[in-house]
Amino acid sequence: MTSFEPFFSRDANAFRPSAIRAFAKLVNDPRVISFAGGSPNPDTFPAERIGVIAEKVIRERRNVALQYGPTRGLPRLCEFIANLCRSRTIECTADDVIVTTGSQQALDLVAHTLLDPGDVVLVELPTYIGGTSSFFARSAKVVGVAQDDDGIVPESLAEVAARVKPKLLYTIANFQNPSGRLMTQPRRDRVMEIAREHDFLVIEDDPYGELVYVENADTTPLKSRDRDSRVIYLGSFSKVLAPGLRCGFIVASPALQQRIEIAKQAADLCSGMLDQSIVDEFCAAGELAPQIEKVRDFYRGKRATLLDALEQHFATKAKWTHADGGLFTFLTFNDVDIDTSTRVEEAVKRGVAFIPGAPFFVDGSGRNTMRLTFAKESDERMRDGVAKLASVF
Repeated sequence: MTSFEPFFSRDANAFRPSAIRAFAKLVNDPRVISFAGGSPNPDTFPAERIGVIAEKVIRERRNVALQYGPTRGLPRLCEFIANLCRSRTIECTADDVIVTTGSQQALDLVAHTLLDPGDVVLVELPTYIGGTSSFFARSAKVVGVAQDDDGIVPESLAEVAARVKPKLLYTIANFQNPSGRLMTQPRRDRVMEIAREHDFLVIEDDPYGELVYVENADTTPLKSRDRDSRVIYLGSFSKVLAPGLRCGFIVASPALQQRIEIAKQAADLCSGMLDQSIVDEFCAAGELAPQIEKVRDFYRGKRATLLDALEQHFATKAKWTHADGGLFTFLTFNDVDIDTSTRVEEAVKRGVAFIPGAPFFVDGSGRNTMRLTFAKESDERMRDGVAKLASVF
């Protein structure tokens, strides 16, 4: 048998498997109450409308929907995305937009375009594993900065930036995965000031910004403050429409987008034209805004159920984030000696699954934490699942 080890590239040897994907088989096991997956609930998918639109675009626009297309994306969809971003107070035009195969591809393309081996990327503690996977795949050095309930701690960011001279900062400012935290606007101002002072770029990943469940949650992006084209803004239709329609986007300076477009040509020529055509038609019909309201209403109640159950069973054992938006809350045990990863097997035996928090921390911390989602289960199963979790801990 041939050994392939000598043939692997340096980047391939830097690949890291996703700790979340390892739990994927538990998400759809009906015997297990799952707080593990970060997938949107299928009950939020406008499946009937998508079916009607899919038939329409295949029948009437097959020369577009079933054909190769422009690397940057369908022009009308790019224009819609630019309008959507302008509604978020981001100054941009369709020339600033590239449509991607989900925002995960956007992360990979940005990493491919900007990172050399050994370049430093700053990330929040904790942070999204899909982001760090893209950076490790380019043999980058990933360094954590402190985060609290108001988002990135500016003092930590400034200190670490001065010490390691980063090329990029990766942040999910709106209802972060995994923590569910919302970075305050004053913190965002300071983050941008530090980025200018230390001359690094900012990747602002915003897949959850539309999933808001409380009043007065200010989700104004960092990109809205971007006076010198320093912020690369990523978005997605996965959480508000359907993740099977692999449709995300990058908004950045045209000078940067030119290079990213070349990287995308090498990756896939163009994102799926059928997916884009469906999303384009749905948005052009004015259906995205009411769809977002339906999704918010759906998750708002589920979020309340999970937080109430945690208060009932974990109030004396732990603290957790408010989850004012997004799909997650992040629980931290008062006992720092608890290692949640050692309880996963027992939890599954008792019929409940969660994601241990440590893989979200690039500095080896976070062992006494776990991520919980309220997206998947019914209210009754969530209450039962939290009770089971309490028995495990």
